[in-house]
Amino acid sequence: MVQLLVFGGMLICAMVPFVLMTWLMRGGQTGLALTIISVIGATLVVFIYASGRPFGVDPVLAMSIAMLACVPALLGCAAGMLLGWLLRRQDDRAV
Repeated sequence: MVQLLVFGGMLICAMVPFVLMTWLMRGGQTGLALTIISVIGATLVVFIYASGRPFGVDPVLAMSIAMLACVPALLGCAAGMLLGWLLRRQDDRAV
């Protein structure tokens, strides 16, 4: 049962940014999309840094959050941006 909860959490962490990035890129708001993916990437780097340094954050918790939330979100953002960009190109060619 716990495996399903972890899988569901990772799926939600990936699908929400995927849909958001697709919507933003198709709408032409690339600056906001790049800002969001940069913040998620920076969060990933901070958690990975915190997992190796002994300050304030439990290393196991930091690595767990990085691998279970930040990595799927970053992959969802990248896939959503690519899909949104491709759909935007297709819309521009049709006009």
